Amino acid sequence: MRIDTVITDVRVFPLIEVTREQLEDVAGAPVKMVEPVHGGLTNTIHKVTLENGEIYGIKHYAGGKDWFDTELTTLTLLHGTLPVPDVVHADEKRLVIVYRWIDGVTLHDLRKQGQFAAFATLAEPLGRVLAWLAKSDATEPFELTPILEQSYAQLTTGRARTRIGAPMSDALRKAMEAAEPQMAFGSVCLSHGDLGHRNVLVYQAGDRWRINGIIDWETTTTGYPLVDIGSLFRYSRRYDQAFCDAFATGYRDAGGTLPDNWLMTSRLLDATWLIDMLDDEHEQTAVFKDCKTLVANLIAELGG
Repeated sequence: MRIDTVITDVRVFPLIEVTREQLEDVAGAPVKMVEPVHGGLTNTIHKVTLENGEIYGIKHYAGGKDWFDTELTTLTLLHGTLPVPDVVHADEKRLVIVYRWIDGVTLHDLRKQGQFAAFATLAEPLGRVLAWLAKSDATEPFELTPILEQSYAQLTTGRARTRIGAPMSDALRKAMEAAEPQMAFGSVCLSHGDLGHRNVLVYQAGDRWRINGIIDWETTTTGYPLVDIGSLFRYSRRYDQAFCDAFATGYRDAGGTLPDNWLMTSRLLDATWLIDMLDDEHEQTAVFKDCKTLVANLIAELGG
């Protein structure tokens, strides 16, 4: 299932009803306090404090076994390399993962709170994390050509063309075709698949902020390094040039390499996702409106 994460306040699945007894069962110990976690839009998560003082996050997977398996495999692969949740217990029958609680707030909430100075300081750490992810081993092959061919067809004769109009469709296709060689920059690696502000946990230690966790890996796939960079920078107007420069510095300091014009290239790669959403046969007024705004912004920045 494709997640409509463009609209960041729309819940994808209803919450799953979970009792205190069920939480105690999967936690394997008496529970002192249970708090629902409202930040996620897909699965059902509880913050659980045990009588012994341990704090766990307990996630019930509404997306089914594939999502459960994907996240469990990814967390295992990335453990010790990236700041990902530390798995304590996994219940395959009930599709539940128990992990050690990660302190912090989401990057989404930090920005909404108006903490723009703190937000700016996280650019370099974000660059380092994405560079580390780019060094991960892909678990399956990735082919960009079929994705681009699909996007071109959708922009030429599809519903996406109808929804954004011929001028923007033609301008976007022209820009994507010109950027094709750069889109495939780097080696195929693991790709988060939904790297937005809600999936980055940040924490203040003294007067400094750090990336404390990258969460929600249930839609992990493989791709080129620019895929996740494009997803992170999808809402480009949240970032000024200083933030982008600091991100690139962090990325390179962590041993990563970026092509010339990396930011626009990654956003054009991310546009394949927007185009696919706009080509959906089911009418989604709010989602389409947001996608069209993002495409219009991208075209404007291209000078089209």
